[in-house]
Amino acid sequence: MGQAANKSDGARAKHVPQRTCIACRRTDAKRGLIRLVRTPEGRIEVDATGKRNGRGAYLCHNPTCWDAAIKRRALERALRADALTPENQHDLLAYSRELSAAEAHAPATRTADVLPHDVRV
Repeated sequence: MGQAANKSDGARAKHVPQRTCIACRRTDAKRGLIRLVRTPEGRIEVDATGKRNGRGAYLCHNPTCWDAAIKRRALERALRADALTPENQHDLLAYSRELSAAEAHAPATRTADVLPHDVRV
């Protein structure tokens, strides 16, 4: 009887997995952050699907987070990887520049109830 009563209470909110940006420590929905993965060869690559095998870490869409993660070696620590090669660093920074260019051309969709990236609650 107890279970039947719980089911009739109405629709329950769907669980949304939360992840933390390794640079700014902001938490967001898993789909709202970009996953990076360490490959078996030791390279760090962007995981667009979020399902690749390997140790993963998450970064915001903000290019300053990408710069900070690379400069402070947060990627290497989070992914338990050796030092980034200059080529790998260049590829990741190029990807972050593409993100900022894509966001500059995207229409503004921010609503009044969404806090800006720099504000911490």
